[in-house]
Amino acid sequence: MKRILPKRSVIAVALTLPVSPFLLAQEASDKPIPKVIVTGSNIARIESETSQPVQVIRQQDIKRLGVSSVKELMNTLTSSDRSALTDAGGSNSFAGGASSVSLRALGKQSTLVLLNSRRVAPYPLADYNEVFTNLDSLPLDAVERVEILRNGGSAIYGSDAVAGVINVITRSDFRGLTASGSFTRSVEQQMIRNGTVSVTGGMGDLDTDRFNILANIEYYKRNGVFWREVVDDINPTYGDYFGALAPKSGQMFGNRGQPSTYSFPGNLIGQGPLPGCSTLNAGGLCIYDRFSRFQAQPGAERVNSLISGRFKINEGTEGFAEVLYSHTTTDYGGAFATYGSTNPVAVWGDPSSGQQRSFFSRGLPATHPLNTSGEELELRYRFADDPSYRKSTSDQYRALAGIKGTLPNKWDWEAALGVMGGKTKDRSRGGFFSVSGFRQVIGEDRDPALFPDANFFNRDYKLGQMNSPDVIARLFPENGYDGKITQTFIDVKANGQAGSIANRPVSVAVGGDVRHEKIRIMPTANLLAGDIVSNGASAANASRTNESLFAEVSLPVLEKLELIGAARYDKFPGFSGRFSPKVAARWQAAESFLLRATVESGFRAPNLTESAQSSKFAFDNGVTDPKRCDQAQALANDLRTQADALPPSDPNVALLLARADTVEGNECATGVASIVRNNPNLKPETSRSATLGFVLEPVKGTSIALDYFRIERKNEIGLKNTSELLSAEDSLPAGTITRLPLAQDTTFSAAERATYGVTAGPLASTNGMFENVSKTKTSGVDLGLASRFTVPAGRLDINGNATYLIDLRNFAPTRNGGSWGDNLAGRYNYSKFTANLMAALTTGAYTNSLRAVYFSPQKLQGDYFDEEYTKEACEANEWGSGVCRVGSEVRWDYNFAYNGIKNLTLSVNIRNLFDQRPPLDLKAVNRDGGGIVPQNLDDVAGRRIRLTAEYRFF
Repeated sequence: MKRILPKRSVIAVALTLPVSPFLLAQEASDKPIPKVIVTGSNIARIESETSQPVQVIRQQDIKRLGVSSVKELMNTLTSSDRSALTDAGGSNSFAGGASSVSLRALGKQSTLVLLNSRRVAPYPLADYNEVFTNLDSLPLDAVERVEILRNGGSAIYGSDAVAGVINVITRSDFRGLTASGSFTRSVEQQMIRNGTVSVTGGMGDLDTDRFNILANIEYYKRNGVFWREVVDDINPTYGDYFGALAPKSGQMFGNRGQPSTYSFPGNLIGQGPLPGCSTLNAGGLCIYDRFSRFQAQPGAERVNSLISGRFKINEGTEGFAEVLYSHTTTDYGGAFATYGSTNPVAVWGDPSSGQQRSFFSRGLPATHPLNTSGEELELRYRFADDPSYRKSTSDQYRALAGIKGTLPNKWDWEAALGVMGGKTKDRSRGGFFSVSGFRQVIGEDRDPALFPDANFFNRDYKLGQMNSPDVIARLFPENGYDGKITQTFIDVKANGQAGSIANRPVSVAVGGDVRHEKIRIMPTANLLAGDIVSNGASAANASRTNESLFAEVSLPVLEKLELIGAARYDKFPGFSGRFSPKVAARWQAAESFLLRATVESGFRAPNLTESAQSSKFAFDNGVTDPKRCDQAQALANDLRTQADALPPSDPNVALLLARADTVEGNECATGVASIVRNNPNLKPETSRSATLGFVLEPVKGTSIALDYFRIERKNEIGLKNTSELLSAEDSLPAGTITRLPLAQDTTFSAAERATYGVTAGPLASTNGMFENVSKTKTSGVDLGLASRFTVPAGRLDINGNATYLIDLRNFAPTRNGGSWGDNLAGRYNYSKFTANLMAALTTGAYTNSLRAVYFSPQKLQGDYFDEEYTKEACEANEWGSGVCRVGSEVRWDYNFAYNGIKNLTLSVNIRNLFDQRPPLDLKAVNRDGGGIVPQNLDDVAGRRIRLTAEYRFF
């Protein structure tokens, strides 16, 4: 490898946000630094020679952050979307048990994740149509550094690198044996905890032994938590707005967390509780602690391992190999299924026929032995014998081998081939009925007016009893998915000097790769038959081969000015080849001032679930019906007013309040079936991105970087947003939105429909196919600070990053014939300003670190069609201006490390040092929790402590 000594200038810190480990090595020694490949380029160079905004997080910084996984690490990025999928929040996702990253709020498919500069196989289950890398399959302890390219990278890496690239780089040339363990726990809630154990070993010196082998294995375990265990400690202000979370609402089960009259052994409204109930409310009805089954955090276990080796064949040639293997399991627990005659008609899609299915509820007939009234009565029942679980187990891997070397003309070359993929088994039981099983053991599920059933609930299933495993297996059969994905690849590349300009070297890189991928997602037979109530099905079985060629050139046109050009040609079957160019410039205007800029074209090819043979029958939850929600809220308010006028002991109080919650849930946070087909005529998503910035070194050892970014993405693949469709319902083609007839309305009675002006039937389904429907544009500014200097107490390192979001807009095809939506910067989930700053003081064997994290406030309203959370809507809902937003958040974290004992390092990390609650978020509870379930575990976790010990045996 060619080795050179760099000049001391601002370029020595251009990439060091935080400070580069190569720079720190150079400050300590005058030994030559080898050229390396930096993320965002295929040309070997000294790491600091960059024209692009690249953030580097070193292993030392990772330890100071106190994170336990790669996903947690990605959440510390100011350019990262905190709402991206996590395994902890994936209970309702098609891709349960996995975690993703999304840069620039452009989605998890537009951020490319690499491991040692090569792709990692996607998670075997697509999240509906989104294919992504599972961060939970990457071992954190093996990481040497992470490089984040904060602009597009399609000209270098091809498809998916629209918003940026995450390159996880593992240790190399490691020798010795270390073991480490960490334990993290909430100070307030001991059940909120996780732990990690890892062992890393390495042997061989590449120069003297002609080989080096590294092996790492890491085990992670997280405890599962249900809300009953922690709900009493939520922010008490939530109780002022949601009756289910008010003080004393928990009755005999706790201070907060209102129980439900959908209970076991159940209630017959008008008659009373069924025999055997021991938990009665003031009105004499049987109640159930539903919060005991609302999961706050699923349990998880992961084993990640990595083995890599380098072998020197001769002085100019080296072989390498790598094997990555991951086994992950996530255990979700769900609420027990309920049954009640006032439940809305459940509607979902039947993949076997392509038609919608409906499930009707009915009362307990007068002929049932438990009904002594002589007439049909409303039944409220909870299936306490429901297994109610979901378990996602995944095995993922990557194995590769290659050879690299240096030619006599000093060109470096590299070639590799490999295979990667994974299998996921996702299984659920309970929460939803099997239609066929329901008919066998309980009775009719069709329209009661057309299909009366005198033996309803008088068959194999016995009300108020713990039924046999055979009966439960028929009523709640196991269902889910098996996913498998495989990719094989071969790549080759070379870089070196191709000439000179005024004795300044012209560097060139060229290469190409071929990749074959195959994906198979197979639902269980009962999902394919549409047999599980309210459950969709996503199926795919397809393969393809794609090829690419790329080239890059660095032109030192002037002594201080470098121009970089790159281009990549990708050919996927089914559409024309895609050419992705990039132009970048780096001008060292002065020794302490560097200007840089990039302009790039990017793309994302339609994945196999979008363009190849596939089908998706889904269920969109939390939908607000603009034609029925206002009326439902008016009715619910009147019901609550009626309840307030009654004595607390009146049994109608609980009934009125429960119905108020049901009415609002049916129409303001309802579920809508969605039936979608693939589209073989899809075009690739395309993007144009640009950056312009500078790096300034005002004093030695301190760098400040500021970069403006702008990305516009077109031909976005997806579906028209359900809320957007509903806002333009009257202008859409017939059949796009389906509603049930008013005769099947279970929310409003006929008299109530007349009183509140309800003229539209309940929502049933939406129908469509994937299309190139939209576009998005975003812009903002990234700011970085890195500083190291000596103070009387030792060495002080200061690192900081900030992102200011100027603009984020989605194009709305149905708005005024097609126009941009509102600017989402500062709207819900999109803080305008996000920042963090860490200071670390090292004094001998002691290091003290303090980190501040900041998020600016957000309005509760989303885009223009989100009418439920406008200022006027908040006022109508009696939410004042102070809570019609998510306030700003400041969190302080502290880390202490001590290495004064030979071979032993001890550390303690305190997250949320001052035990501050996150800001109030009424929208999350109202929309995602149905006004009942809290949504933020940090609200009750408070201060968390992480203890870590690491021992080096040799």
